[in-house]
Amino acid sequence: MRWHRNHLARGRVRGDRPSPTMLAAGALVAAGLLVGCGSSKGASGALARSRPLVGARTPPLLVVASVYPLAQLVSYIGGPDVNVVDLPGPGVQPQGLTLSPAQREELRRAALVVYVGDGYQPEVETQAQTLPRQGHLAALPAVSKQSLPYEFWLDPYLMAGAATSIALALSAADPGQREQFANGSRDFQALAESIESDFTSSLSNCAQSYFVTADDAFASMARAFDLVDVPVSSAGVAAAVSTVSQHQLPEIFSEDGVPSAEVDEVANKAGVKVAELDPMETAPSPGTGASSYFSAMEQVLGTLEGGLGCNITGSFS
Repeated sequence: MRWHRNHLARGRVRGDRPSPTMLAAGALVAAGLLVGCGSSKGASGALARSRPLVGARTPPLLVVASVYPLAQLVSYIGGPDVNVVDLPGPGVQPQGLTLSPAQREELRRAALVVYVGDGYQPEVETQAQTLPRQGHLAALPAVSKQSLPYEFWLDPYLMAGAATSIALALSAADPGQREQFANGSRDFQALAESIESDFTSSLSNCAQSYFVTADDAFASMARAFDLVDVPVSSAGVAAAVSTVSQHQLPEIFSEDGVPSAEVDEVANKAGVKVAELDPMETAPSPGTGASSYFSAMEQVLGTLEGGLGCNITGSFS
């Protein structure tokens, strides 16, 4: 796997940023985003269970995640101590999700609900916040002061911060596994730092710093790595065509699985090809697409390297 190159060395993190742990913990406390109100059982009741010293393990903690990357993150941190439900499921667009009766029941049964927040899924947010017993965590407000773009998981630094917030929420729901959750969070942060380091080293030696996309899903990631994302949805076709011409871009990007007539129009007028970037909102169907957050991020980097004309000779072992 590509990221293993930097796993032990711990990739370079930008000096102008606080640590992910400090950022996420501070935001979490300020926003009051740990376990939801309405019950004291998080401290002493059914959710506050510890593993027995002898005998069978107790059932894993049931956690519902409102989008695929968060389901991946919770699963990575919790390991066998959590049972994670990806609420939308494969092939379903999660933004603005309309809940079915079965999905409402999954939210009701969960010990913890982890969702994006800031209006990404209004029905999910309302349901999570009104359930009387469940804990809930809005991940985006915990790691960023900006509510847009919603796809914060495309910035590995913000995902590292989310790992800290999720570990704290899991620990509040199941204090007996606090150490395991903390270890899982630290392991994820180490890999996220490796991803950030590889993005930094690969994207710092490119012919271009501008790229054109369907919408602003990649805006946070672009800012993190000193790139400029020009989304057709807000800039308009004419401005996007001008950007392609001015910077002599070899290709523009659509979103994986999301058709865009405007992107096609830009490509036709500018005379360039269209490549696909995966914003990782939708869980892939079994046997298709990237199998994990890390492999999906590797695919994103590889696609950007081609579109930006990056010189990656000798960058990876």
